[in-house]
Amino acid sequence: MTKIMPNFRNGVYNVPHTILNILGIKDNEAIESLKDLQEDRIFFILVDALGYNLFEKYIKNSCNCEHLKLTSLFPSTTSAVLTTLYTGLSPKEHGILEWYMYYEEFGEIIKTLPFSRRDGKENDELIKLGFSPEHLFNLPTIFEKLEKEGMKSQFLVKREYASSSYTLHMSKGANIIPYSSLEHSFQLLKKSNADLNFLYIDYLDIVQHHYGLESMEIKDLLLKIWKNIGDLKNYARDARIIVTADHGQIDIKKSIVINIPKNSVGGSPRDVFIYSDETPVLDYAEILKKEDTLKLLGSGKEHPKLRERLPNYILLPKDSYALWFEELGLKGLHGGLSPEEMLVPFILI
Repeated sequence: MTKIMPNFRNGVYNVPHTILNILGIKDNEAIESLKDLQEDRIFFILVDALGYNLFEKYIKNSCNCEHLKLTSLFPSTTSAVLTTLYTGLSPKEHGILEWYMYYEEFGEIIKTLPFSRRDGKENDELIKLGFSPEHLFNLPTIFEKLEKEGMKSQFLVKREYASSSYTLHMSKGANIIPYSSLEHSFQLLKKSNADLNFLYIDYLDIVQHHYGLESMEIKDLLLKIWKNIGDLKNYARDARIIVTADHGQIDIKKSIVINIPKNSVGGSPRDVFIYSDETPVLDYAEILKKEDTLKLLGSGKEHPKLRERLPNYILLPKDSYALWFEELGLKGLHGGLSPEEMLVPFILI
């Protein structure tokens, strides 16, 4: 299978820098072809798991809009990429790599964004156990940079995420606006007069996980999202609308249970973090050693806790396989380096 490596000149890493540059804060990490683009306001819509393949299949021919093809980051996961989009930092710099990751303060693998034990059922469970999210989430944000220059940001996020410690830290400098549905999010967006209006939509990611990329549910939802974006144009005549994604997904053809203890396994079934010296011999996975992984995480100053959080090695399933310590019921997944997972559109309206 073809592998796509993260591009740190023409990739998702450059998106937050491009936003700042468009709004007048000069940033040399902006996408090269867009460095001269200037606007007073931006409506930025992040559609979780909108891979370039879905854009090409359902939107490209009818959108009549300028677009670029960008690479995601590695791992191609929400945890790593969202943190980059909010902060402008590479995974090497921010140190939040995956949903399941070893957290040195707790001494075990945790669920990072919910800040809970790996089997925890509620957000911020670790706070109740006496652990501070500051060590994990205290990072600078692009919203703070805009605020420092006198610009206002609105961050629109689903109600159930709005008060989590991850959201509160990653939206520092912005006004958090909770929404209850897709339609509600666009209603709120149309009322905003901020300089940066940042909307995060995760519905497409959830539906792909459960139904796969070829399902009618995906087509219907994506066209519904795109119709709302089209309607927004009438309310954003003095602004630029930008639509992009954190990663895509791949349909899983075969799921394999690996014989490794659960408490040694992090990452996800497409980038399996192994926190032990036990190395299974697998002809259906590539093994990334720690030094190999570091080369994929970008440049900049290394996060002081990065090497503690990195696994001994990562299993990268070949083709469209998934590997995990238990049976999986999901049809679409991401985290690896396939074109389906790694290529996303950057759409300018």
